[in-house]
Amino acid sequence: MRRHVLVWLLTAALLACAWLVSKATLPDDATIAPFVSAAQIGEQSSVRNLVVTVTDVHLSTGVKDAEGWSAEGTWLIVDLEAATAGTQDLGTLSLAQLTIGERTFSATDRGTTFNRQRLVTGVPRAGSLAFELPATVADDRATLRLGVPSGAIGEVLSDGVIDLPIDLGALSGETGVLLQENGWARR
Repeated sequence: MRRHVLVWLLTAALLACAWLVSKATLPDDATIAPFVSAAQIGEQSSVRNLVVTVTDVHLSTGVKDAEGWSAEGTWLIVDLEAATAGTQDLGTLSLAQLTIGERTFSATDRGTTFNRQRLVTGVPRAGSLAFELPATVADDRATLRLGVPSGAIGEVLSDGVIDLPIDLGALSGETGVLLQENGWARR
């Protein structure tokens, strides 16, 4: 009888250990997940090969650029300065996404925006990213994610990304925001 109790206790202990190991094990994609650096508006944030300063954020009912392109709707415009930190290889701002709840929006490539802008090491370039959004999300919280590629085209693997939390409800609505022209930062 004592031997049966000992076997059952040992079995229960091994099952408990296995459960603990399964809870402590990282997910399968943990080896390729990016390292995240939190950012704030007006402050420089950096990861391995990207340095970004988000200078301003606008919520607007329309957007236009210096070349005459314009669009109506609900737009989030992010003015920023960015440079690569270590190498110009793959130095393109190819990850520019806005996450609101379960939905992810990519920066538009319409008009003259900073999307997929080629960056220079140590010398910041400036411009604007624009995200076309449904009007129903104008009061939600969002996260802007920026990064440079380190894997296949458009992938950011085992590299750093910069996340900026944005409270869309706290932004004052504007009309017809002009996108900054892409160029060298004035700092």
